[in-house]
Amino acid sequence: MIKLRTLTLAAALSLASAAMAHADGAVTGAWKLSIGTNDAPCTLTLTADAVGTAGPAAPAGDCQYGLSVISHWKTVGPTLQLYAPSDELIAWLKPKGDAYEGSRISDGRKLALNR
Repeated sequence: MIKLRTLTLAAALSLASAAMAHADGAVTGAWKLSIGTNDAPCTLTLTADAVGTAGPAAPAGDCQYGLSVISHWKTVGPTLQLYAPSDELIAWLKPKGDAYEGSRISDGRKLALNR
C-alpha cells in the first residue's frame, strides 16, 4: 500500500513539475495572437512577475477585435488565461505543442498563440 502511495505521489509531482516547466519560461516573450483562421495575427508580449506564473501582457497596436484590451495573464496548471484590466477573463488557452489554443469567452471564437 505504501508503494502505491509513493508511486501516486511521484506521478503527481512529475506532472506538476512538467506543467510548471511549460508555464515558466515558455510563456513569456512575444507571441503571434490570432482569432480564427483568416485573421492576420498581432503581437502579444507576455512578461512574468516575480513568481513567474502571471504578469502583464502588452498587445501591439495592430491587435483588433477586442484583443487590444488584454492587460495581464496567468497560468493555471498547464492552461494560460488572458485577462482585461477589470480582471474579466478574455480567453482560456490550452497548450498544443509549442503553441496555445483556445476560445475567447465573450463569443467562443477560436484563439491561437504561436511563436
